[in-house]
Amino acid sequence: MPFTAPSVANKGNLFRIGPRIDIQVVVGELVTFTILQDTLMLIPARELQPVRPGQLLVPGWPGWQEGARQTFPYRVELIAAKRVLASTWRADDNLLAVPYIPTGPASGTPVKIIACKVKNIEKCGRLFPITPGHQATAVACYSYEVEVVYADRAGRTFTLILQSGPRRQWAVVYPASGYLEVNVTIQCLGSRIISPVVPPPGPPPPYKPPRLWLKSRL
Repeated sequence: MPFTAPSVANKGNLFRIGPRIDIQVVVGELVTFTILQDTLMLIPARELQPVRPGQLLVPGWPGWQEGARQTFPYRVELIAAKRVLASTWRADDNLLAVPYIPTGPASGTPVKIIACKVKNIEKCGRLFPITPGHQATAVACYSYEVEVVYADRAGRTFTLILQSGPRRQWAVVYPASGYLEVNVTIQCLGSRIISPVVPPPGPPPPYKPPRLWLKSRL
């Protein structure tokens, strides 16, 4: 229970007596490194006029030549596209743990985790050449937040935000040319509430002093 010590030295300090409780979340991280190249692509295209209800659309059937649909000649369109030159991925797990710290006297001890959601993912990537035009090291730096919703014994819910801190993954790619695109996928794999230090029930075991045997040489 929280209390304030009456002594002058500890006046205003807040203490808490009781077992320690930790909230732990295991997060799965998947980082994809892709080497892309901008290119232009020629594709055939054809336009169709809207079809009137009840008209047949199969060539040669009655009504086909009655103006139900007019087909324009094929044409070629130029579109901007991206070509994938190389791709690889790295996967890792991250354990986030935070001790339970009450926000006030009305806050209850967490007993159940209701939801876990990842948000605010920030990422960046860079290429570091090893062999010019052939090999390079792709480095991805990213961070995110995990929102945990838990409940106490009375059924009240609370929200806790866990910070991942700076995270990094790297891989060797083989880009003859192009640029790096980094995609980061994060998901919660599991969560739990534990008490790392819980005294065993009952009286403490009796104290046993260590015994030493000394052997002397004459």
